[in-house]
Amino acid sequence: MNRVDVMFSKLKEKNQGALMCYLPQSGANYRYSMEIIDAFVEGGVDMIELCIPGVSPWLDGAPMQMHHLTDREAGINTERAFELAALVRARYPQLPVMPMGYVSSVVGIGVDNFVALAKAADVDGFELPDYPSIKAGDPVGFHKKMRDNNMWNVNFIDGISLSKEGTSEFELLTNILKDAHGFLFMTATAGVTGGTGEVAVEYLTQAVARVKAVQKTIQRDTPVLVGFGLTKPEHVKQVISIVKADAVVVGSAVSRLINR
Repeated sequence: MNRVDVMFSKLKEKNQGALMCYLPQSGANYRYSMEIIDAFVEGGVDMIELCIPGVSPWLDGAPMQMHHLTDREAGINTERAFELAALVRARYPQLPVMPMGYVSSVVGIGVDNFVALAKAADVDGFELPDYPSIKAGDPVGFHKKMRDNNMWNVNFIDGISLSKEGTSEFELLTNILKDAHGFLFMTATAGVTGGTGEVAVEYLTQAVARVKAVQKTIQRDTPVLVGFGLTKPEHVKQVISIVKADAVVVGSAVSRLINR
């Protein structure tokens, strides 16, 4: 059973939400990254979003783009990024690890090589926000190959959560929900990561409720994770307690602390 599924199952029994935090590479020797991961675990983080440095991380705001740049300048490529994933797995065998990157990281070394590296590092899936796994029919086979190896390629549901029945957007939403494994990634704000405003609680509450209602009609129950712009502890509390999401991810706020 995938560690992500195990984690959500245990938290559901306790009526608790999951916290995922962003882990940059933070240097060529990984020592600082491992210190960060130790602090995460000690602080109660449930799941890790591990950065795969990209050439053009267009979805990330300035704090996380800085990590992409400095990591690449330190010589950390896709292969070396998975070395850190393997170190995390060796130290924390049951901790879900979800690398996050871009299509260029996958096709740059080839899909088969990428999946082999992910499997060897024993990660639990991948977040690839610019890959149209459902909308364009998994064009390079990444989605299927990850699934075939018990690793979940996370589906994003940006901007279509409240689409009306009978529209092409609703059809896409339904197809994504039918396909989803691990968790669904719902963005809290439009645009890139790193926003510093308040959480759109009313919109997110409606969006999460709608996604869960549609899932119920197709007999699915994939957890919903909310990310982007969650910068304060109260944001996390709002998304879990009021919005009723199953998980949150905190990325740019972590990056800002590390960059100090």
